Amino acid sequence: MVHYKDDVKSSPFKLNEQKSSDYNENNIVMPEFTIDDDGIPYCTKQTDYEKIISSNMKKRFPREFEKMLNCQHCEHYKKDDCYFPRSEIDKIEKDRNKLNIRCQLCGMKIDRPFSILMSELYKDQYGVNLPVICCTCYAGLEAGTFESTSKRRMILFFISLLTSIYFLSMYFLRMFTFTWYSMLVIIIPFAFWGYISFRDIKSIYYLHKGRKYYKQIMNAKKREKTKEEAFKEKYTDEDDKKKPPEGAFYSPGYDY
Repeated sequence: MVHYKDDVKSSPFKLNEQKSSDYNENNIVMPEFTIDDDGIPYCTKQTDYEKIISSNMKKRFPREFEKMLNCQHCEHYKKDDCYFPRSEIDKIEKDRNKLNIRCQLCGMKIDRPFSILMSELYKDQYGVNLPVICCTCYAGLEAGTFESTSKRRMILFFISLLTSIYFLSMYFLRMFTFTWYSMLVIIIPFAFWGYISFRDIKSIYYLHKGRKYYKQIMNAKKREKTKEEAFKEKYTDEDDKKKPPEGAFYSPGYDY
């Protein structure tokens, strides 16, 4: 994934150009990501980022705004001097459009490639396994409503599934009352509701899987305290609580 280039001797003009830009010692641009209020990630190292942001296009033309801030419109992508090689970005984009990369919490398609690139960057640079999630799930996590909204979505998909099964059953029963020529009229809606049923089953499965993953992470953070920890917390006074644990050393600025 990491894009390295051999060190080359550059002209003074090129050195000055790179010095004023964001190139590192390997002549590679390290991307930096930011997330807006809608949970949509953007790369601030995109060559026209400041110009596009200052144009205030997002509210009027949100889709065009996002297209202008993708990798394909960036000079670093065209020059192939980004941390992510152009071939790797193309591969990620191809997998994303083929639905090979899904939201880890709901299973829906990832609409923004920066969600994937940001996850890969954190994994490579910091060893942090940042899950790839869609903007809807991110907004739910930010607002603390992920569990309730995912449960509601599962219920809606389940109702849709039951409705599809009902209509499929009714059409299946009515097929025997028609002639073979009339059955052609039944095949199209039959196939449509079959597709809807299959889609709902997949959505319920991915949402259930995402909720389990979310609870697994939260339970790891909120593990139950041992009896020894509970006893210490109950009977330790405030001054003792401020002291570092045995064998630990705080910075010189720490006050007992």
